[in-house]
Amino acid sequence: MAKRKIGELLLILGVVLFVGSAVVSITRQLPAEQIPGIGALALIFIGAGAGMKKVKQ
Repeated sequence: MAKRKIGELLLILGVVLFVGSAVVSITRQLPAEQIPGIGALALIFIGAGAGMKKVKQ
């Protein structure tokens, strides 16, 4: 049960990072070199969260 909650939190964090990097990319508030790193980190969080959420009880 605890792993599912952690998985949900990681999933939410990944989505927030992904949307945030898209907004920052559109508004050009960060250098272009940092945006792919943020997007990659977001996808790692989303993958880890989805994997933890699928853990059998």
